[in-house]
Amino acid sequence: MSARTPTLTVIMWRDMPAQVVAKQGRDNHKVELPPRFQQAIDRAAMRAGTIGSDEYLEDWRRESRSCGEDLEAEAKAEAASLEERFTLSVLNEYVMNLGYRGE
Repeated sequence: MSARTPTLTVIMWRDMPAQVVAKQGRDNHKVELPPRFQQAIDRAAMRAGTIGSDEYLEDWRRESRSCGEDLEAEAKAEAASLEERFTLSVLNEYVMNLGYRGE
């Protein structure tokens, strides 16, 4: 994707989302997901024994795709979708699976 193509990126620890960023050139709009997401990530990292380690940092990744030009609307819509899909019980399943999507 070129720098001019609007891009939507979900920043994740293992398979758990933490933030959404929509970007086009130098313009961007960021949406941090509610605190329950980072709290679940921290709990999963503690269970995995990686909190505060290089492995913890290495497990952060980005998933990107093209999006529309209204960066704020795109980021907010993706964040709302993630909030709907990742209920507290779903996040707890990810914690039990050490941050990974279960079967």
